[in-house]
Amino acid sequence: MGNTVGSTNSNLCNFPKNRFETYILGLWCADGFSRSSSVGVSNIDVDLIRSSKKFLENYFPKERLRLTVYYPLDKYNDKQKRKLIPKDFWEIKTTFCVSKKAKHIAYHLYVNSRPFLRLFTKCRQKIKITVREKNIYAYFAGRFDGDGSIDKDFRKDCRIVYSTEKEAIEDLNLLQKFNFPLSKVYRYRKAKTYVLYVSRFEASNFLKNISKYSIKLYKLEFVPRRDLIFN
Repeated sequence: MGNTVGSTNSNLCNFPKNRFETYILGLWCADGFSRSSSVGVSNIDVDLIRSSKKFLENYFPKERLRLTVYYPLDKYNDKQKRKLIPKDFWEIKTTFCVSKKAKHIAYHLYVNSRPFLRLFTKCRQKIKITVREKNIYAYFAGRFDGDGSIDKDFRKDCRIVYSTEKEAIEDLNLLQKFNFPLSKVYRYRKAKTYVLYVSRFEASNFLKNISKYSIKLYKLEFVPRRDLIFN
């Protein structure tokens, strides 16, 4: 049986309860979206969407979840669209949308829930209070997986992109508090973004700390084996 609305609301009081939920919060802050009554995550990496699915299923029955699949114009016909959905998503109600600008398949997983939306919005506004110190690297792993990148040498150009200066500065302050004093935030006026750079002298230590939780680092083979810790 799935969770009821009442039990879901009561469980929200302790969110985020553990490292996995803190990772999801970081991922949502990076790649999340919100509407008037829905909250979810969008990404081209189905494994990141799969992590969000696992999280949502802890609070909602599958019939409450929704998936939208965006695909490039004229690349797939009606018969081929079904193949775009991973088998473990087949039970979720899915909508297909053609995107003129899309170059890759993109997945948009969400749930309609005003309490969830209020919760995520509140947590995002008060990250330094919401995220416990022992879970700080799980949060940054989510941020990195959603909007981060690193050079192939795993030292240069370690960065996370933000849409607002407030969030970038808050995360900068968190990093500096946890012994990454050389980190800096730069503003890119044309792109209308703010980028948090981890110094190449500190990048290895930063990646080492978030690697237990980062799906992206595993795929980049920074982590030699699947050893993600979410508890």
